[in-house]
Amino acid sequence: MSVLLGIVAPIFGVLALGFLAVKLRVLDEGAVRGLVLYVFNFAVPLLLFRSLAHLELPPDVEWSLLLSYFGGALTVFGLALLTGRLIFHRPLADQAIFGMSGGFSNTVLMGLPILLTAYGPEATLPIFLIIGFHGPILMPLTTGLIQMDRGGKGALATQARAILLDIGKNPIILGLLAGFLTNLAGVELPGPLDRVAEMVGGTTVPCALFALGAALASYPLTGDVPPALILMSLKLLVHPALVWVLAVPVFGLEGIWVKVVVTMAAMPTGVNAYLFGARYEAAPGVAARTMLLSTVASVLTISVVLFLFSA
Repeated sequence: MSVLLGIVAPIFGVLALGFLAVKLRVLDEGAVRGLVLYVFNFAVPLLLFRSLAHLELPPDVEWSLLLSYFGGALTVFGLALLTGRLIFHRPLADQAIFGMSGGFSNTVLMGLPILLTAYGPEATLPIFLIIGFHGPILMPLTTGLIQMDRGGKGALATQARAILLDIGKNPIILGLLAGFLTNLAGVELPGPLDRVAEMVGGTTVPCALFALGAALASYPLTGDVPPALILMSLKLLVHPALVWVLAVPVFGLEGIWVKVVVTMAAMPTGVNAYLFGARYEAAPGVAARTMLLSTVASVLTISVVLFLFSA
């Protein structure tokens, strides 16, 4: 109960405020977009930059953390894809969005603030590893499957190149790399720069949660409920369970590495699943419904995960 009251309730309380702000028309679409851009382009990159610049890197990084997390994510991606194919008889492009809806976590707007709140600065390095590889692994896979369905052989290379360039220009990825390189070089941040990064980065948790709530209020509720419920179950139940099996019995991870990798897997579907679905006109309604339902249901699943680790 203390976990629910101390961590989960305030986090989802801020998210609910953002949702209500849009529904009550306190904020319009332009204000929400500005807040989301601030979080993605300034607050999160500076938080990760400063955290990694000051972080005392361990002598051995648990690279099996990536095998645990993405082994689970790709397995769920495949199960969700088969769900679209065998149960709902969707074309391959829709199946790809099913896969992304099942395997793509909300790592930034939700995972980052929850993990930092629950586990503190010690969680920064494993968070960095997951976020750093998350988009580069799952986004090109989804795009490739969509292009295969639509016969775009030449377009596949073009789309893959565009995605890689977009990832390379991503402020969050750049913030991670800058902080990591600063740490490796042993450079001490000048006082004023360090203070600016601290002040802006300190707004990440409330602003990210508020922005997510506001953004969710803007997404459509259209889409079939049955596939969304199955995808939500894969995301919130199967994904963290698979990751725990890989992390503990298979790879023998311990301590903060296990907590971060399993809790991140328990995050709801990320907004990119809907954005990809809308962009390629492939099951956007299912993706939107899955994102909304999984975010609401994650109040329970995240509470359970945090309670188990606190116990």
